[in-house]
Amino acid sequence: MVSLLRNGPRIILIQSSEQLALKEALIHNFHTIVSDWDNAFEKSNEFCTIIYLTDNLSSTIRYDSRYEVVAVLDEPEHVLIKLFQEPYRSLITAIRPAPHIVIMRAVDNLSTVLDEVRKDLGGQIGSFSDILDQGNDQTTLLALTDKPLNRNLIISDFYPQFLKLEGKYHDLLKELRMHALKYLNSGIGKRDWNEIEIRIFDRYSAYKLHYERLIEVFESLELGFVLGESWSKDYPRFMMSVEVYRVRFFTFHDPKLIKQLLLGLEYLEDGTRIVDYDVYYNHKKIDWTDALEKGDPKGRNVAALLYRKRIVDRLTEDTIQSLKQYEAAILKTRD
Repeated sequence: MVSLLRNGPRIILIQSSEQLALKEALIHNFHTIVSDWDNAFEKSNEFCTIIYLTDNLSSTIRYDSRYEVVAVLDEPEHVLIKLFQEPYRSLITAIRPAPHIVIMRAVDNLSTVLDEVRKDLGGQIGSFSDILDQGNDQTTLLALTDKPLNRNLIISDFYPQFLKLEGKYHDLLKELRMHALKYLNSGIGKRDWNEIEIRIFDRYSAYKLHYERLIEVFESLELGFVLGESWSKDYPRFMMSVEVYRVRFFTFHDPKLIKQLLLGLEYLEDGTRIVDYDVYYNHKKIDWTDALEKGDPKGRNVAALLYRKRIVDRLTEDTIQSLKQYEAAILKTRD
């Protein structure tokens, strides 16, 4: 449920004296997004190819300049094969790959993470555009972000400093993958990961829906790992037992933050409470008041709706739609 490393989009520089004709050919024959550099990057993922059109590859290419940029929603291997065929071939003077981009998840002290990688692999720290300008196909640009990697990212999602690595891309990627968890932990410092227990209770017994809804959100936000799950008994009052579903969860986040998220998920947008999520850490229950931050509303319902909005604002559109479907199904169990 936590992605630590993935590729960025592949960037290809193409020299052409007929940029407009080449651009039209790309648009006509590929699924493309024509935009400026920042928006093209935002709309692209690791399976996309960003094509940068210029009339002179021998000069320095500034990635913040207003050259023609076309994002092709296809993998670079497929794109390159087609580019060597007509009608593209006669329109292209030269092709040069830009540096590889690797994106790594980091938390807390991202500067420490960057220094740790540089200590292990060497490299030069610089801005995004400068490293791309100075690099070539033997250069790998490492970008750090504290955002989940299961979605498209924009430049502002990254730590402002990037690492320029020289060497074979596949060797560097292998090293980064092997030590990605170590680098994540270096940002956390001496703080341990937290094992928490989440207890789900619903008097209408829609446990499967509540669990799947919970996991959908946790996976979208990449909060940690599920270690196990089981049925159990809880005792809300003396001599009274209720059936609950227990989820053991391993996370690098503060347990109080998880309680905030779960408090927000207890409620629908209109304020209807549909489930009870209890959080235990070190065998002690975290009360909802423990999760409040300075300036947060003191009322449970009001605070929960604030946290729900924060959650929804961080979710992908696909996850939001899935959330709505789960909540509609849960409401039907109340009929």
